[in-house]
Amino acid sequence: MSKFKLNWGWSILLVYITFMLIFLFLFYQSFKELKTNEMVTKDYYKKELAYGDVIKRKQNADTMRVQVKIFQKDKNLVIEFPDYIHKIEGKIILYKPDNSKLDQEIAIQPDQQNRQIIDKNKLISGRWDVIVDWKTKNVPYRVKQKMTLN
Repeated sequence: MSKFKLNWGWSILLVYITFMLIFLFLFYQSFKELKTNEMVTKDYYKKELAYGDVIKRKQNADTMRVQVKIFQKDKNLVIEFPDYIHKIEGKIILYKPDNSKLDQEIAIQPDQQNRQIIDKNKLISGRWDVIVDWKTKNVPYRVKQKMTLN
């Protein structure tokens, strides 16, 4: 019985096979990600027609002296409004691109320090789009920020 001997020819073949396996694995993972990403929203055409209003809201938010801050602190998602803004009406939309079943809409109810705190335990970790849509003194505003929650 002869013993198998690993020479440079077999080594090159093993490198090629390993490379192909890694490549195929990454190719499979990328297609799996495409299937789970829900890019289409409900009422797409209705939202598209209202996009001019969204642009106006974003422009209004960009001209603010102090911007709205959206950040993670401890185990919470914090939305901090500038001190000079009062009587805020609107909603916070939490959009999860890979699972529309987890999307949430929360009414804006700031505390005494003009902040809204959302408990992160109600949200699963991963990528989220946080959209703050509000109105004060009949002027509409909109801020959108992409976040990865831990």
